[in-house]
This record gives sequence, C-alpha cells and structure tokens, in this order.
Amino acid sequence: MTSYERVRRTLDHQPVDRVPYDIQAEDIVWQRLQDHLGLESRDAVREHFGIDRWSVGPRYIGPPLKTFEDGSHEIIVSGGPVCKEFMTPTGPTENTVRWPWADVTDVSDLEGRWGWNGKKEWWDFSHIEEDIDAINETGPKWITAHGDPSGLQHLSMWVGDEAFLMMLLTDEDLAVAMIEKHNEIRLWHALKTLEAGHGKIHELNGGGDYGYQNGPLIPVDMFRRFFKDLYVNFYREIKKNFDVEIFFHSCGGIEPLIPELIEAGVTILDPIQSGAAGMDPRTLKKKYGHQLAFHGGIDIQQFLPHATPEEVRAKRREMIEILGENGGFILSPSHNLQPDTPVENILAIYQ
Repeated sequence: MTSYERVRRTLDHQPVDRVPYDIQAEDIVWQRLQDHLGLESRDAVREHFGIDRWSVGPRYIGPPLKTFEDGSHEIIVSGGPVCKEFMTPTGPTENTVRWPWADVTDVSDLEGRWGWNGKKEWWDFSHIEEDIDAINETGPKWITAHGDPSGLQHLSMWVGDEAFLMMLLTDEDLAVAMIEKHNEIRLWHALKTLEAGHGKIHELNGGGDYGYQNGPLIPVDMFRRFFKDLYVNFYREIKKNFDVEIFFHSCGGIEPLIPELIEAGVTILDPIQSGAAGMDPRTLKKKYGHQLAFHGGIDIQQFLPHATPEEVRAKRREMIEILGENGGFILSPSHNLQPDTPVENILAIYQ
C-alpha cells in the first residue's frame, strides 16, 4: 500500500495495512536523528521511518530576514516577529522577544503594515509541482501544504499574547482591523499554492493555538465573534476550488471549540494533547470520530521525555487501538519533538 493510499483510506475510515505515520521535530532533534541513523538529510530520515505525510510550499524570496547584534533574528517574513535562542539544560529553544505590531494603538497605525505572508511578490510558487514529483519518486505520498486564516496565534505573534487578548476585550474595532489586515493575502497565498500543485496536493494544513492546559484561551462566544467566520469563508473558498482535506492544529484543551471547527470545515484535528483538559482520546474518538480524523496522540510534554522505549511502544499500541479504531488516525508526536526526548524513544514510535 502506498503512503497516499494509506492516508486516503485512513481518512475514509477504511482498512489499511498500518496506521499512517508523521513526524515533527525541532532542528536539533532532526540532526540527532540523522547522526544516530547515519543519514544525510531529513528526507532520508522520513523515508527510513516510513513517514506517509509530506509537505511542500512556496519559497520566500522577499527581503533578507535581519539578524541583530544581540543574536535575535526576524522570522517568517521581513518585518516579522523577532526571536532569540536561549539555552536550556536539554538544548536550545527560541522565544519571541519583539512583536512588529506592539506599537499599534490605533487603526490608522496599520497603514503600510503587513501580516504573516508579507507581500505577494515575496513568494515563489514555480517549483512546487517539481518538489512534489521529487517526493513521489520513491512512491506516491500524501502531500500537504500550509494555508490558513490568520487567527488568534498569528495575531498574538505580531502583537504579543497578553496585548492581543486584552485588545479582544477592550478594543474590538482595533482587534478586527488587525485581523483584517493580517488576512489581506492569506487566502490568495493558499490558493496560489494549491494551484501550483496542479491537483497533486491532498491536504491544506494550518490552525492556531486556541487552548492552554486547562481549556480554551478564549470562550466559545468570542471565537464565534472574532474568528469562526474567517475559517468558514476561507475553507469554503478552498473547497470550492480544490478537493483537499482541511487539517487544523491547536494545542491545549480545545474540546469546547471542536464542534465549531467541524462546522467550519475541518476534517483532521491535531495534535490531541491528551494531558490537557477535555482531550481524553477515548472521549474524543467517541464524540467526534465519525466526523473527524485525528493526528498526533503521542504526548511530548510529560511522556516522551521520561518514558522508556518499551513504554513508548505500549503507548503507541494504545493510541492506535483507541484513535485508530475503524480508521481515522495518523500516528505522530503531539507537537515538534523537543531536545528533551531521547532518540531511543523516537525510534520506538516508528520502529
């Protein structure tokens, strides 16, 4: 069974030879895996593990991203958020230290600003079909591309977490103006990506972090007021033009928002953060398994850093039995594998 067939049948809740695999990891973890396995690239690691879900996308060709004297650097696009690397006991991690819209206090301040994708001319879509063909040389894969509206997470990265949450409560006009400005070319960017794939892209992935450990970051009524129509209209336009699945990522306890996401058009939910409130895999499968497929399930917070390889293998079997019953499950870590996860535990997920 090819990777494409495996994922397609899984999402259709049909029998497969095994559950599909996916992997997400920080740079240092990728390098450790390459060194441990004696492989020269991330793609070689993916092939080694039998990863089924592969991604493509346009290349950023805009102004070079700046690096500053303190070691901080721009991410995503020119004029985007500024991050800095900090060392932890298990390896480096990055945190945002400057937000490009932190100084915005009035709608007029947004004039001449840009959001996540910057400007249209900053993107090259010409290579996407060629990239897909290269991926498929070893057999047809399930191909994904990124594309979603700018929601809570995206605005928070431009404004600051606390500042934007307070704005939703205290200055609705400015919050809406920011959301509209950030979304000016998001749909265009997604449609151009899918168009460049010439029908060879099977899934559009995105999302936004709407939850924390104890529940949603914002109440359901606020999600409906500020964000739900964004997703409804965005995904409707996508599905009108392309036959793709809609993948939605959100960390945290977002169970109260899941019905809203289903109504918006989401078909794959990630990452099933089982330690968060309301995210018990058995409950989610029972309530939503007939409407959604699930992606993730292997906890990176408390489990993978501290478990033994045998415990990881047992957890893998458990998640397959629960979330994979009658199909509808792609096995993956619940987020990017962090430097505190031993290589042996990563191998236990896939081997």
